[in-house]
Amino acid sequence: MNTITDWVKWEFGRRIEVTTAIRLITIERFLKATVLVVGGILLIVVGAKTDVHKLVEEIQDQLNLTQGRGFWRTLAQRVLERFGTLSRDKQDLIAIGAILYGALEGFEGVGLLLRRRWAEYLVLIATAAFLPLEIDELVRKPTALKALALLVNLLIIGYLIWRKRLFLERPGHTTADATEQAPADLRGRSGQSLR
Repeated sequence: MNTITDWVKWEFGRRIEVTTAIRLITIERFLKATVLVVGGILLIVVGAKTDVHKLVEEIQDQLNLTQGRGFWRTLAQRVLERFGTLSRDKQDLIAIGAILYGALEGFEGVGLLLRRRWAEYLVLIATAAFLPLEIDELVRKPTALKALALLVNLLIIGYLIWRKRLFLERPGHTTADATEQAPADLRGRSGQSLR
């Protein structure tokens, strides 16, 4: 039992090597966090002060959103229509969910920025957790944007497992990261790690 505790301390105390891919993942996490948190706060504030359904109709009129007028206009119209027809409670739940998910993304970004190994595990788990939903959505209503999002997430997962060797390294072995020594009680007398 003590060996497991020592391994956890060693594993989560290690610093990671910052590569271009890690920098890109960090930037992506901060961008998503910003959009989600700001969007969630705006949804709560706007929903508390106005009738969202009426506001959606006004936005559609002001932006002249009509079908067949381009990808971004069609996308904006669909989002506004779907969100505007939800009940106030569901709108608040979506807003709170966006804020919480944005906070998780920001926490992952901070961990990567601080070069902490636990952040890689968190990014891997958080990214993989939504894969079944992304695949289901892509199968039901395929779009290029959904396919691109799935591809990016699969590349992140593949990179973290392959390059960073998550879940595969043991104390005392050569790593893909900056090498750090394992605690002395995890190494045998000859300096090799215990399995």
